[in-house]
Amino acid sequence: MISRFLKASGLLLLLAALLLLVPKAAAQSDNVATEKEKAEDAKNALKRKTTHFENGNQAMKDAQAIRQQLQAAANDQRPTLLAKMKANYQTAITEYQQALQDTEVKDENGVHVIGLIGVIRNGLVSQQKAVDMLVRDKDLPVILGNLGMAYSGAEEYQDAITMLQQAVILKPAATTYMELGTDLAQVGKTPEATATCNKILTADSAAKGLQAGCLRNIAIALTNKGKAVESVTPLQRATQRNPQDALAWKLLGDALSSTITTKSEDGMIVYVIPSGTVEAYQKYLELQPSGPHAAQVKAALEALAQMTKRGSTP
Repeated sequence: MISRFLKASGLLLLLAALLLLVPKAAAQSDNVATEKEKAEDAKNALKRKTTHFENGNQAMKDAQAIRQQLQAAANDQRPTLLAKMKANYQTAITEYQQALQDTEVKDENGVHVIGLIGVIRNGLVSQQKAVDMLVRDKDLPVILGNLGMAYSGAEEYQDAITMLQQAVILKPAATTYMELGTDLAQVGKTPEATATCNKILTADSAAKGLQAGCLRNIAIALTNKGKAVESVTPLQRATQRNPQDALAWKLLGDALSSTITTKSEDGMIVYVIPSGTVEAYQKYLELQPSGPHAAQVKAALEALAQMTKRGSTP
């Protein structure tokens, strides 16, 4: 009786052991399934991200093509072309935003931190802390940079600045600094724009042409805001960095011309023409004798020649 009881107890213990093993086996199976699901989700996210990114790039190319057409378009064609260009930039913005959502960026605990860098300016985290928390997806700074350029094309400059600032935190790049400097100038932040242009050579010591273009863009923004006099300094720096930039020389001539004054000398009115004005225009014609601004520059030089004659009156 006791023997049979012991055998029965042994059987019960064996069944109990088997029952304990079943949940473990089920849990292992669940883990395998979860890992497969994660892998499949990651694969699908990568596919979506790639598709959205390529769509965004195509929309940007279409917008740039229309921008080129606008240079030679008749006045009656411009409204239609401008509307199409803006629509392309908006498409690019939407596509890049979608690509951004499918970009895997997590902190050391696996917490999704897309947008974390965006709160730096609110003082929630330091810039270095934000960077340290990120496991960098190599595509993230590219997507952020492209999104910033799309916002800029759509003339949504503040959003452009936000994206571009995040992009250069993750990956300092000369082209991104150039776009950021240009957009800062567009919103009237000239000192910040100049400082950003200065960072271009720290990212790429050979990018003097990009730095010159950034400085020229600051000058254009200033001129468009009626601050031609303030544009002289960035244009002088731009022509020093890239002496082959014909447009910068023409703009420098225009900026210096805006500072022409008069004085009385021996009973006559004499024009005081700033040093370098004539030379800037001459440099433009040397580089582009048949360029789009050649006729305007020649007329300006003729006017300057008349001004230098003694006895001229304003």
